[in-house]
Amino acid sequence: MDVDTSLLRKLFRDITRGYSQYKYEGRDVYIKHLTTHDQVELEEVYDRYLEEAKARNIPTEESNLDLLIAEGDWTDEDEEYIHEKKKYLNSLISNKKHIGLKSQIDEQNRIIEATSKELADKQAEKENLMGRTCEKYARERVNDYYILESFYSNRELTDKMYTQKEYDEISRDELINIINIHNKCHNTLSEENIQKLILEDFFFAYMPFCEDSTQFYGQAVCNLTHHQIKLIVYSRVFKSIFEKHDKIPEHIKKDPGALLDFANSSDKNKDDLSKHEDKRGATTVFGAKEKDYEYMGVDKEEQQKGVSLYDAAKKKGGSLDMNDLIDLMGANPK
Repeated sequence: MDVDTSLLRKLFRDITRGYSQYKYEGRDVYIKHLTTHDQVELEEVYDRYLEEAKARNIPTEESNLDLLIAEGDWTDEDEEYIHEKKKYLNSLISNKKHIGLKSQIDEQNRIIEATSKELADKQAEKENLMGRTCEKYARERVNDYYILESFYSNRELTDKMYTQKEYDEISRDELINIINIHNKCHNTLSEENIQKLILEDFFFAYMPFCEDSTQFYGQAVCNLTHHQIKLIVYSRVFKSIFEKHDKIPEHIKKDPGALLDFANSSDKNKDDLSKHEDKRGATTVFGAKEKDYEYMGVDKEEQQKGVSLYDAAKKKGGSLDMNDLIDLMGANPK
């Protein structure tokens, strides 16, 4: 999904400030971003509501699952399907780092996307059958609590938008509007958008300072929001990629997913290139397509003309190291 640069600039501003600003019924509202401390508090609130639900004899997920299986609405095979899909998905993601060719990475990503959808569909089917449980009740109450604690009426984040009493008495229409604003904020602050803003031209001036979170934000890392930490971490990741690789294809320099795939496979590409030169000194990799050679920083047509690695090695005293080989890959044969 393409994101407008102006939206990414706004996202960067919101992340550094630690809150997002929206209009609601003609007035400004401010949504506080979660910190690690806030997350711990939410977990404590979840445990409290879970115990409350158990005390009210609301069934647990485990007991409802046993009932579904006993009545034949769900089976052990359905549970095994979810377990195996999770296991398979994890293996697909893990194995992708060992793939070097762009065409093969694209195919792996296609399989990962399809497997993720299959898993999500099966989990949604199970969720619909489970009905009301202690865990679901606790999650819903935590979501309500999070909204209550996140919305403020001033940018200093000192005046909450609702008291507990006001929130308990809120109309359904108003609650839906508040939830929609919260969801819009959450979707805008996605991990993908954070990665995209880091690769925008306006952010490059900030990238050298990402090694020091105190210098970047002016506060200790333990006090940062989740989004601030992600911004620092991914800034370091992409900074390292740009420093390590000087032949990144132009069309992926602002595509975070493609850039991460490129970096993960780059070392393997170099190793494959060094192992597959033919007697003419040309380099071929089994199964490689034209876009794969571009992804590896190799001009396929020039390589097929035959860069003489043998002659180059003679000039170097009989052998070439990896840097020599990579230099040759980008050289024009004479």
